[in-house]
Amino acid sequence: MFTPVLTLALVASATFDSEQTITQQTAFIKSQANGQYARVMALKSSAQPALEKACRNALTLPARKDIKAALAKKLAITLPEKISYIAAKIVDYKQEYQQQWLTCTGEVSAAKPDINEAGLALRAAWWVGDQQDKKNIRPLLKVAMSHVTTAADAVALVAAQSPAAKRLQYLDSYLDVTGLSLEVAKFFVAKIWFENKRYKQVISLMNGCESIDCKRLNLAAKTQYEQITADDLTSYF
Repeated sequence: MFTPVLTLALVASATFDSEQTITQQTAFIKSQANGQYARVMALKSSAQPALEKACRNALTLPARKDIKAALAKKLAITLPEKISYIAAKIVDYKQEYQQQWLTCTGEVSAAKPDINEAGLALRAAWWVGDQQDKKNIRPLLKVAMSHVTTAADAVALVAAQSPAAKRLQYLDSYLDVTGLSLEVAKFFVAKIWFENKRYKQVISLMNGCESIDCKRLNLAAKTQYEQITADDLTSYF
């Protein structure tokens, strides 16, 4: 009965002494991964409830590294260090606590390379868009624009980077709003609509966006829309 747990502990302990181990750390969690094994440690007590999710994420680190290397080689650019992405499923997941570490194992089944490369390119493009040096944004956008899963979010980024006078026209011409998935993309689309007094569209889009910026914009749009409605009603009296 206890053999599988013992095996996981012994193999995992040996695995993390390897030079191939990938280590990642935030202010809250330290993660290590190698092959089918990963472990995570909470650096702050508030991170403890998130350890299982973090361990699942850590299992994908080797695959994320491969996806990043493949896209960087294809585009002949250096990708932002902080940006990674993977669409994947984890099967045969097991976990156990070993002192301060939550150790886990599982088989990562990644989506097709074109899906993952487009997803990574999109996120890298949004990151580059916020930097002074935007020289790599074009090749990243080309990849993101060419895939159905990322095209709408890429259109939103192009609009956000365009001169203010051209943004709305670009969205009207090229955006399939049902394809938006990134909250940052939804926010910028809604922001452009808000600036052009399309309050009803803003409210509809922001109802599915949970970021603080989205909620603030949603409230502002509702306030403006209610004012317009009230003004229209006064014309009847």
